[in-house]
Amino acid sequence: MATDKKRVVIYLDESDKQELDNIADAMGCSVSRLCGDVLLESMPQLKATSEAMKVARTDPVKAMEMMKYAAEQAQNKLSSQMENI
Repeated sequence: MATDKKRVVIYLDESDKQELDNIADAMGCSVSRLCGDVLLESMPQLKATSEAMKVARTDPVKAMEMMKYAAEQAQNKLSSQMENI
């Protein structure tokens, strides 16, 4: 299928690749779709973590507060999504 999306290559051990194959199969999607969806869904947490790591060098207490806030936001989002199931 043609797409304008950019490609990312990852290297995995055989056991990790097999695990992704199994999960994708169980979910009825491709490994590419699975990895893309997981990565995009976790992007806000990854961004928050990277911002906190920058702050941690000079203010570790603030960095911990940032991480706690990001975790609470993720938990609230998940709880909200679960209510709609």
